[in-house]
Amino acid sequence: MALTLHGTVLDNTDLLITAPSFSARISANQTVSATTWTKMACATEMWDTDSKYDATTNYRFTPTVPGYYMFSMGCRGSSSTTNAIALYKNGAVYRRSIVEGMKYPRLNVLVYTDADDYYECYGYTSGTSFEVTEDDNWFQAHYVRGA
Repeated sequence: MALTLHGTVLDNTDLLITAPSFSARISANQTVSATTWTKMACATEMWDTDSKYDATTNYRFTPTVPGYYMFSMGCRGSSSTTNAIALYKNGAVYRRSIVEGMKYPRLNVLVYTDADDYYECYGYTSGTSFEVTEDDNWFQAHYVRGA
């Protein structure tokens, strides 16, 4: 099948792109030090379309395909006093969400990434663990479009 765009004929191979996407979650309660930012050990992959998520050692996403990505993450802290979640880009806080009086911080953010950027999910709680529930703890990203 061919497509004509602005007078140029394109075949299907011109439309194919690599579009990394992954979703992972913690698989057991994760013990943490209270009031300390801690990387979430999202070791259970729901999917990883291009093997760009490291679910065994670094728990990080390195997309390698430049473009815009939608990140979504959430956690369930063991305390209902203060809980937070953050997206780290190349080892530093990029965006975060802090909630008071609730156990469930959530964060959704659209990010432009270069080929060598990497991303990690960190949580914070005034309690001592991230509680495992399949619905409440996740880290995921999806390619939206090129630059």
